[in-house]
Amino acid sequence: MEGKRILLVDDDVDLVMSVKAYLSSRGFEIATAHNGKEAYARIIETRPDLIVLDVMMDYDEEGMVFASALKTDGPTREIPIVMLSGFSVDKDVREKVLASLMGQDWPAEYFMQKPVRLADLADRIELLLEREAKRRAPRPDEEA
Repeated sequence: MEGKRILLVDDDVDLVMSVKAYLSSRGFEIATAHNGKEAYARIIETRPDLIVLDVMMDYDEEGMVFASALKTDGPTREIPIVMLSGFSVDKDVREKVLASLMGQDWPAEYFMQKPVRLADLADRIELLLEREAKRRAPRPDEEA
């Protein structure tokens, strides 16, 4: 996974710094953003291979809204997303976020609850990137 680009989007600066340090030590190139607007600018700049995205940032459902928008946009549709959230903390917030998705497909490939173990997050990222690489690889009967 050496050199794979990860975009980390979370409004918790301390979390961003610790996750960035850990994933960098595992060989990933890390770009960061603290809200959806910054994240979209980083996507244009860095063309990430995967996005780690917090559910709640500037407003409760910002991460979900942003992820849904990415999955409907041609250039970003195929980027795998890992969603992070402390969801279980507030039932009202959880219901508001889920209501924002009504009638839509789930916009992330995987969901992890905070606090997240960094080793588990890195393992999940590697698994998703390997799966994506296999999906994009030409089949032997298509190579000729």
